[in-house]
Amino acid sequence: MATGKETQKIKLEDSQLVYKKGFKWHTVPYSSITNAYMRIEEVNGRLCCGVASFDMHFLMLKTASGLIKIELESKNIVKAMLDALHSRNPQIEIGYRKPEIKQE
Repeated sequence: MATGKETQKIKLEDSQLVYKKGFKWHTVPYSSITNAYMRIEEVNGRLCCGVASFDMHFLMLKTASGLIKIELESKNIVKAMLDALHSRNPQIEIGYRKPEIKQE
């Protein structure tokens, strides 16, 4: 069952997150998400009168099978999704952590 925290690209159900990529809908069980964080990418766009910078906001999900990148409309929506994911599964680590560099 869906909740009020949804957009056109992502929905939070009882036991899984449902997101749209292209024309297909994909599911990720909350139990399979180990880490979730926000990623902001700056994109430069050409306009008729110059160049403008746009921020793109992504919800990043790390699972055993890999990394999932979901584009969302705003920073606030990504923050709300992170809070909702953590409330549904407190074992999800929220926030980005740099990978450790192995020294030989």
